Amino acid sequence: MISAFYARKQIEQAVNVPDVSALYDIVSLTPESAADPTAMIHPDDYHSLMEAIAASEWPDLRFHMRVCAGMRCDEFGAFGLAIKSAPTLRHSLKRIGRYTRLHNQISEFVALDRGEVFCWTHRKPWIARLGSHLSNEAALATTLTLCREATTPSLTPVRVQFVHRREGSIAALVEHFGIEPVFGAELDGMQFAIEEIDKPTAVGDPGIWQFFTDHLESLLQAEEQQPDLPLDTRVVEEIAKLLSGGVPPLAEVAMTLGMGARTLQRRLAERGTTYQALVDEARRQLAHQLVGGSQYALSEIAFLTGFSEQSAFISAFKRWEGQTPRAFRQAGAAGSGAG
Repeated sequence: MISAFYARKQIEQAVNVPDVSALYDIVSLTPESAADPTAMIHPDDYHSLMEAIAASEWPDLRFHMRVCAGMRCDEFGAFGLAIKSAPTLRHSLKRIGRYTRLHNQISEFVALDRGEVFCWTHRKPWIARLGSHLSNEAALATTLTLCREATTPSLTPVRVQFVHRREGSIAALVEHFGIEPVFGAELDGMQFAIEEIDKPTAVGDPGIWQFFTDHLESLLQAEEQQPDLPLDTRVVEEIAKLLSGGVPPLAEVAMTLGMGARTLQRRLAERGTTYQALVDEARRQLAHQLVGGSQYALSEIAFLTGFSEQSAFISAFKRWEGQTPRAFRQAGAAGSGAG
């Protein structure tokens, strides 16, 4: 998943698109939901967004470089401030490599020290489409912008390279990186001179840097400790939490999971299920718990499982369990007494 922050930034630079609401639709966001710092979108939707904006500028693509040039460390919270306050650029890049996954879960950044040059590599699953290629270009360009803010605006890599081959003008890339990128390489990356990497940063503060690094480490550990539940299980859990207010719209559940509505529909279809089927399962599980393990009246359970009528709840329960809720509760009580 990718932070909706990036999608919002790209849409803001879609200056040739007269109606940007269509762009928000591509990633199943609104201007309001795109501003949510926790919102995430599926990479496929992000790539489609990039392609739609590219079509409005073809062949001289500049929008994604405008986005990257305007990025600031402060916009990335603790992650960006850890980059800005690092003692040297080497420290900054190593922190980017470790903590990028907090807002970009498909890319991997690795720093490699190779003699006279310092290599900064970007890896993610290969996708043969323009949107993915533009996203890869933006990943390196944003990194360079943040490094320039931490050091000097004139910082220039000695080499920039990409795996993909590119059609259309690359003038905006040359302007941003300060050199012409190489295409058709073995991996995406930038190389910096060692003396540039180990210079003190402009506002580096080891104490502040350590503070933000510790904070990021705690966030990363919390994320790693979360159980990796299957998507359908997570959807059922989220639906169950919201049923007392009626059946929640798919878009509401999708937002709590950090994705767009269309993305959630597609991912459920890939797993051979539907949102409505998971609503039914969430109701079944909750009803089973409440009928068998509580003293709530059936009218209250009907409400808590999202039914407006008790008769509809009873009919659904008979379909699930093969008997009425009252008979199910009585059988449970009898079994408990016998035990």
